[in-house]
Amino acid sequence: CTPQNPTGTTLSKTELEKICDLVLEENKRRGEGEKKLYLFFDQMYWTLTYGDIKHYHPVALRPEMKAYTICVDAISKVFAATGVRVGWATGPSSVIAKMKSILSHMGAWAPMAEQKAVAKFLVKEEAIKKYLVHFKSEIEERLRRIYKGLMQLKEEGFTVDAIAPQAAIYLTIQIDLVGKTTPDGQLLLKQSDVTNYLLNEASLAIVPFYAFGADASSSWYRLSVGTCKKEEINEMLEKLRTALGKLK
Repeated sequence: CTPQNPTGTTLSKTELEKICDLVLEENKRRGEGEKKLYLFFDQMYWTLTYGDIKHYHPVALRPEMKAYTICVDAISKVFAATGVRVGWATGPSSVIAKMKSILSHMGAWAPMAEQKAVAKFLVKEEAIKKYLVHFKSEIEERLRRIYKGLMQLKEEGFTVDAIAPQAAIYLTIQIDLVGKTTPDGQLLLKQSDVTNYLLNEASLAIVPFYAFGADASSSWYRLSVGTCKKEEINEMLEKLRTALGKLK
C-alpha cells in the first residue's frame, strides 16, 4: 500500500524496486506447475502526494511485474467521495476473471448508475486536473500547518513529534505522555489513557497506531485532516498546548 494509511507516508522508488525484485526472483525459483507470487498493490491515495514526493508503480519500475501485479484503486479518497463505493482492479487476465466470478455471487456492490457515472467522469482529464490542484493544496495546507504547530510544541519542550507530510490525508504524530500525571491526580499508565486524556482535555481525536497492529505501548498516532477546518487549526493546537502544559 502506497501512499499508506495510517502513516501518510510513501514507499520510495528504491524500496518498491526491492519488493518487485523479490517477487520476480521468487517466481523464477518456483517450478512450472507451482502457483506464482503476486503483489497486491493498493494505490488509493496515489494522486495525493506533496512537495517532491513521487508515486511509483511496480509495472513502471519493472515491466515484468505486469504478470504478477494486482492493482486496486477507487474514487472514495481522492474525490472525497467515501459514500460512493466505486473502485476497480487491474491485473493478469486469469486473476481478474476469478475476481469477476467471485463478485458475481456477492449480494452488495456499487449501484450501476454510480459505476457508469464514474466511468464517464474519469475520462474528463482537464476537469480532474483542475479539481486536484485545489483539493491537494487544501489538504497539504492543513497537514503542513499542523505539522509546523507540532514542531513548535516540540521546540517548547513538550514530548511530541511528527513525520513531515508526504501523502494522503494523514499525519503521523507522536505524543509520549505515559507516566505523566493529570491535574486531578490520575496517572497515565497506558496509551489508551493518553488517548482519552487528549480527547477530553484538548478535544483531539487521534487513532493510536496499536489499532493498526503496532505494539500497545507505541506512542505514535494517526491524525486525519479529513474533517479538519483550516480556521480551527490554531485553536486545536492551542488546546493541545494547554492540555500538555497541565501534566506533571
